[in-house]
Amino acid sequence: MGTKVILLRSQDIFSDSRVLKYESLLKKENIPYAIVGWDRKGLNLKRENTFFYKRRAGFQEGEKAIVNRVWWTFFLFRFLFMHLKEYQIIHACDFDTVLPSLVMRILGKKVFFDIFDWFSDEVKTGKSWIDKPINLLEKFAVRHSDLVILCEKGRLRQIQCTPKNYIVIPNVPSQLLGQINSTKIVKENVSWPIVIAYVGGIVHSRGLLELVDCISGDDRFVLKIAGFGDSIIENTIKAAAQKYMNINFYGKVSYDRALEIMRESDILYAMYYKDNANHIYAAPNKFYESIYLNKPVITTEGTLVGNMVKQYRNGFVISEGKQALSDFLNSLTPQSIYMKKQDMGKTKDWEKKIQNCFSQYIKAIND
Repeated sequence: MGTKVILLRSQDIFSDSRVLKYESLLKKENIPYAIVGWDRKGLNLKRENTFFYKRRAGFQEGEKAIVNRVWWTFFLFRFLFMHLKEYQIIHACDFDTVLPSLVMRILGKKVFFDIFDWFSDEVKTGKSWIDKPINLLEKFAVRHSDLVILCEKGRLRQIQCTPKNYIVIPNVPSQLLGQINSTKIVKENVSWPIVIAYVGGIVHSRGLLELVDCISGDDRFVLKIAGFGDSIIENTIKAAAQKYMNINFYGKVSYDRALEIMRESDILYAMYYKDNANHIYAAPNKFYESIYLNKPVITTEGTLVGNMVKQYRNGFVISEGKQALSDFLNSLTPQSIYMKKQDMGKTKDWEKKIQNCFSQYIKAIND
C-alpha cells in the first residue's frame, strides 16, 4: 500500500462528499493516501486507492447495526495491523472507525478523529447498558486522539468534552470550491412551478414523508428527491413519484449528479427534526451548497444550521412538522425566493475561510 494517510469510513465512498473532499485535498498536496470503505450492498465496488469491506448491511437498523459494526471493527483492526508498516496517520471518520485506530496509536500511529456525527446520539437504543458505554468510549476517543476534527465549533456543546487538540473543517464539498458567485451557477429567475430539491440520506427525522405528502399533486411545486437509506421511506417516495407527475425520485446518485439536481432547483430542503440530538448540532453540506449555489434553503428552527441560516440570511427557518411545512409552502412564492436570493448575494467570502481550514489539516499531517 505504501501511504502516509489512511482514511476509514463505513460508507461506499463514492457519494460521501466529505471524504471525497479530503481525497481531493490530499491529491492536490501530493500526499500519498489510501481509503477503507464499506461495500454494504455487496456490489463488488472498486475505485482508486480504496479497499472495501464486503459484509452486507443496511442503514438505520438499530441493534442489528451495532452487531454489523462489531464485525466492521474486527475487520479494521485486522486490516490496520496487517498494513502496520505502510501508513503513518489514521484519519478515522466517526466513532465506528476510531477504536481500532486508537489501538494502532499505541503502536506509534497518529490518529485524527473526524466527528461527522456524534455516534452516541445517532444510534441510541434506549438501553443504558448499551448507550452509556458507547458514550463513554466516544468521549475517551475524543480525549486520546492526536487531533479531533469538527464540522462546526458548536458541536463541542453536544459532545460535552474538550479535545486536547482540534480543528474545524466545515462541510463544503470540494466540487464547490472556487465556484462561489459563479455566474454559471446563479439562476436569478424563479417562476411557477417552484422546484424544490432534496439530496441526502433517506432517513427518519428529516421531514421527507411530510414533504412528499404536502407536495403530492400540487401543481405549484415540483419535487426532486435523490438519496438512499431507509427502505420503507424510499418505497413510499417511489410510490408517490409513480403516482404524481410533480414528484421525481432519482435514488442514489453521484455527488456531481446531486449538484446538477440542486442547480436545476429553486430552493433546497434541509429539515433536521430535533428528536435526533445530532440534528440540533448538524452542520450539513446543504448549508454550504445553499451559499455556493445561491439557492435558499428551508431548515429547522432551534438547530445550529437554523441559526446559521438566520445569521447569513440564506434561507427560511421554520418549525418542524407537517402543519408548519404546509403553512410555509402556502406562503412561498417565486417573488419571495427571488428576494431571498438577492439578499444571499451579500454573504461573506467563504473561500478564504475554507482554505484556512484546509491549511490547518495539511499542517497537522506534516507536523
